[in-house]
Amino acid sequence: MELIKSSEISARIYTLLDESYERVILVSPYMKISKWYKLLRKLDEVKSRGVLPEIYVRDDPDNIATYSDLDQLVLPYKKIPHLHSKLYMNEQQGIVTSMNLLLSSEINSLEIGYATENWAEYNELSAYYFRHFQKGEIIYPVSRTSLHDSNLNLFIKAIKEELLNTCMNSWFLIEGIALHISTGGNNYRLQIIDGKLNITTKLRSASRSKKATLLPFSSITEKISDLTNMKVGVRTSLRSDGILLIGMSRNKLQSTCITGLLQTETECLTKSVVKFIDAIHQLS
Repeated sequence: MELIKSSEISARIYTLLDESYERVILVSPYMKISKWYKLLRKLDEVKSRGVLPEIYVRDDPDNIATYSDLDQLVLPYKKIPHLHSKLYMNEQQGIVTSMNLLLSSEINSLEIGYATENWAEYNELSAYYFRHFQKGEIIYPVSRTSLHDSNLNLFIKAIKEELLNTCMNSWFLIEGIALHISTGGNNYRLQIIDGKLNITTKLRSASRSKKATLLPFSSITEKISDLTNMKVGVRTSLRSDGILLIGMSRNKLQSTCITGLLQTETECLTKSVVKFIDAIHQLS
């Protein structure tokens, strides 16, 4: 593990966010970042890449300031009983530190931190994360009234259950009229555009085995089309090590947006989404 000097911890967390293209894990018992503008900008940049931050905070009746701050910022989070760990990770590196994500800690506190230097250390942190944090339900900010829509809730619940049947956990976030789904390894953006379901995801060669390379574009689109019965488009990602896949349903829907689903269409949409995610999982 590499020692991080107290004055450099925040900068290393910024860099970790900058280099996140698949996942961001923020474990901090106490968080108050609504006026920490540089960190907020980094989180916005992460979300713009289709990555959903996984936030874990302490489950404590006295932790109201943390919950209020995250609700105000519309950032979903999970409450973990007795949490005291501070851990920040992406798909490549991890940072263990004494620093909570509090602006006051960044300014005033003397902190210490360590960063992973190899895959063995990273895998140890990942095992700790999976053992202690990947459980419980995400708490969505109360301002997300669309999450209380019964048809949308049924849609989300059905997808979660179907993916669990294939041994995949999933997390959901509504942003505007788009639904984001994270399965840990991949992130998906769902929208209904011009009456068609659109699913967008990034497929990175780095997410596969070290020796493997991406299939030719035509092979990818053909395979996913066969598995999902969707029209599939592909274009090069902003990063050189991956591609952007866009699946579009062939049948036109009566539902106008994800947050306004018709009950009669939730079952067919669930099947389409699960088939697409499963197809991507097979490629990964």
